[in-house]
Amino acid sequence: MLYILRLSTGDCIIVEAQEESTARDLAAAYRLEAGESVVSIRPLPRFAARFSPNDSASLDVNSWDDATLDDILAHEYPLLNQAFRQANSVGLMEAASVSPEALNQLKEAHEKNLEIIRKGLRMELERSTGETVEKQKATRS
Repeated sequence: MLYILRLSTGDCIIVEAQEESTARDLAAAYRLEAGESVVSIRPLPRFAARFSPNDSASLDVNSWDDATLDDILAHEYPLLNQAFRQANSVGLMEAASVSPEALNQLKEAHEKNLEIIRKGLRMELERSTGETVEKQKATRS
């Protein structure tokens, strides 16, 4: 069975194991960072990813199955998922002639959406650790 483990840093690890305790052991063997711990674990009902060889003699993750990503966002990152939905619900602007003013409006709308998503990400990281993101960065340095 596949399990997804949410870590206190906000990262997730996906492992295949017979039972939850074995999944935890595999995650621990994956070299958790100092102070990092598993904050949640659940079976992952579906997983699909595409890997492609690269010029560095390794593999790149080319794409994820949309349902897999949706499931991970909904369960492990609900605040980030909400931010994505909020940002994507805001219409950017109607098609019009391309003018410097229109391009500036589009850039501003894009930045607003990015800030919504960044805020969702910060909230997710703070939710899993109970401390602010700035404090985490200072601790890691």
